[in-house]
Amino acid sequence: MDSPLRDRDTERAQRVEGEVNKFQPARRLRGIHKSVIRQLFDRAPPDSINLGLGEPDLPTPDCIRRAGARVVTEEQNSYTTHAGLLALRERVAADYPQLRATRDQVIITAGSQEALYLALMTLVDEGDEVLLPDPGFVAYPTITRMAGGTPIFYRLPAARDFRFDADEFRQKLNSRTKVVVTISPSNPTGCALTGDDLSAMAEALKGTNIYAVSDEIYRDIYFTTERPGSLSEHYEHTLVISGLSKSMSMTGWRVGWLCGDEAVVQSALVLHGYVTTCASTVSQKAALAAWTPEAAATREEMRRIFHERRDFLLPLIAGELGLRAVAPDGAFYTMVDVSAYGNSLSVAEALLEHGVITVPGAAFGVESEGFLRVSLCADHLALAEGVRRMGAALQTLRS
Repeated sequence: MDSPLRDRDTERAQRVEGEVNKFQPARRLRGIHKSVIRQLFDRAPPDSINLGLGEPDLPTPDCIRRAGARVVTEEQNSYTTHAGLLALRERVAADYPQLRATRDQVIITAGSQEALYLALMTLVDEGDEVLLPDPGFVAYPTITRMAGGTPIFYRLPAARDFRFDADEFRQKLNSRTKVVVTISPSNPTGCALTGDDLSAMAEALKGTNIYAVSDEIYRDIYFTTERPGSLSEHYEHTLVISGLSKSMSMTGWRVGWLCGDEAVVQSALVLHGYVTTCASTVSQKAALAAWTPEAAATREEMRRIFHERRDFLLPLIAGELGLRAVAPDGAFYTMVDVSAYGNSLSVAEALLEHGVITVPGAAFGVESEGFLRVSLCADHLALAEGVRRMGAALQTLRS
């Protein structure tokens, strides 16, 4: 008969063996988890009002859908070259005359997020610092860490409605800075960089070997009188990432691009070839229609709709909830100050229990703690019902 001591030794040995054999991801992936945004979405009740949505609720333009249907039924859709369709790369290059770009300076990617991944993986070595906006898109620090870099943040102060602070930006630059990332208009704040902001940023980078990555995925969704500028118009060593997901409501089509310095782009192309081979051929062919007059008219109409929703939602939040919402210059988000009710995650959780999805500001950085990102990607009825549910949830936090 086995002794209790021997039984305990056996259990201990089995436990140790189990721990040894337990799967561990590669070191570069440890500590990287599903984003808070996705975690909230996954737990939302099925009848929730989604005010956390990061994609347009408007349909893909007819001209693109017609082109996609024709391509599927009439053409053989084999691989394109790794870099993408020649005609599509030429259209993208022509959008950036300031870069004097050719087709060889463009890669068509599986959305702008792959373009971001390619750029940072190509530029960043172990120990390099990457200067990122706070608040900023959740993928920036995550991909930086995957590349072996160290995320460093320049604050876009909440006290100034998340506007660019040139002194803060300059102070965060140092000899270890390899890349800076900008986004305009911003996810999550909707704020756009002004011409003066871009000039100040370029002046701070002048004479350095630092590359800039300019995320312009929201640049065609703006509420200002003119389209926001690009850092590439002010600073030579800028790589532009963008795509059609937001401006053409093509999130699922996965059409983005990386454009800029030919040596960097050609190096990134090698990685792209191994990771993706090429972006969807059908999507690339359909995307050619995004440069037609019909598509331009649709862009204008989409801007009008989001602008109208902004002007409907912000007074509603102020009047019904008594909360401050930052007026965005573009994109389709506003930041709502809920700091009086607790931290942003606990408030977002309370709202979720009342059937409305928002995104806690803490997901985007320290500076946006106390805020919720609220999306304009819902019609007026849904926005009004979402605000009503927000009010009911906040009432429970008061008691």
